[in-house]
Amino acid sequence: MFGYISPFGYFAHGKTIGETWLELVRAVLELGEESYDEKRKRLALQAIKIKSQKQNFPDSLIERYGKKEFVKALLDLTFKENKMYDFDMVPNFSPGAASYFKRITDGNMIHFVVERLSRFPESKKGVMSFINWKDYEAVLESPKDDYLPCICIIQFRLLPPKYDTMNTIFYARSIDAFQKANGNLLAMAKLSRQIARNLGKNLKRKIKVGSLEGLIADAHIYSECYNNAKKLIKRV
Repeated sequence: MFGYISPFGYFAHGKTIGETWLELVRAVLELGEESYDEKRKRLALQAIKIKSQKQNFPDSLIERYGKKEFVKALLDLTFKENKMYDFDMVPNFSPGAASYFKRITDGNMIHFVVERLSRFPESKKGVMSFINWKDYEAVLESPKDDYLPCICIIQFRLLPPKYDTMNTIFYARSIDAFQKANGNLLAMAKLSRQIARNLGKNLKRKIKVGSLEGLIADAHIYSECYNNAKKLIKRV
């Protein structure tokens, strides 16, 4: 399901990660406005809220319809690879910036979130923040070949009254809805499951993984992907 509700704006919703990704693609194709991003033509939606009712991993729809090498790349950049690189049909930046995995590891972010929520299950501080001052400096130094993390913040919340279910909330400055959103969503679901397992060990109870929802400031599909994105939606 996707649409627009005044005055709150655009939304895309699914029962699973895969459904949510496909609804996001549909929303951009059908409701997006044509514009340019650094001379690249695209369809884009501003400030779209998305929600998957559950954080399933893996996802059968993404396994069937997603581009496997793209999905694998984003999972590797979150859990394995130290250096970021762009696999867009038209790359936006050169390889070399710190990946999500590198930022998570250097910041000891998983440990922080688990320890914080273990001590204070009601806490609002179980947050991973990926952009830092070095990124601002690098963008200004090389404005035509720069990198800034698309996923800016991920927050993990244990729900009262029993604090045995954990929802995940994120903010993204930008997401390529067709080429990368499926991998982004899967990576966050996998990360949520890892944190829930570690929390369960500390709290000595099973922590269920709940919904994944977020606000995407700019969800887009580039013009060179229009035809493939439309073919995907016709196949589903």
